[in-house]
Amino acid sequence: MDENINQITGYFETVPLWPFVLFGFLGLVAVFVEILNRKRRANAIDNFRYTIETQLELLYPTHKGWPRNINTYLCSRLPEMQQNFEVLRVFIPQDRLLSYNTDWNNFCDFCRNITDEKCAVAEQPSASDHAAPTKQSTNKEPDPKETFHRLVSNLLKHTNL
Repeated sequence: MDENINQITGYFETVPLWPFVLFGFLGLVAVFVEILNRKRRANAIDNFRYTIETQLELLYPTHKGWPRNINTYLCSRLPEMQQNFEVLRVFIPQDRLLSYNTDWNNFCDFCRNITDEKCAVAEQPSASDHAAPTKQSTNKEPDPKETFHRLVSNLLKHTNL
């Protein structure tokens, strides 16, 4: 056993130390970069959630009031949300990126296509609702408020990585 320890000690006495110092320095840089990336990811998630919470505070998570000209209201908020979406996209794992992009595109399509008339139609009870309140009408479009809530929830699920 002493012979093996003497051989290892002799090796470290004859080998230059600069490779060990270099690898140690590279290891410290890698740890620093990892810490920095985790902090940037956490900030991107916080900014994305904060933007949704502030820009859509009347509509999400509870409906405090559905504003008039809902299309204009939502579309005017899309640019800031788009910016935070792009920043967060960098930190989404590759296997979830398609789902993230799809959820964002569905949300944008909803914001561009929603109208006050669609909201009013969804809020009015139809004749079939009065005749048979236990049956759901198959021709009735889904409630825009429920659709909106589902779309925003789908976006926010990507912040729980």
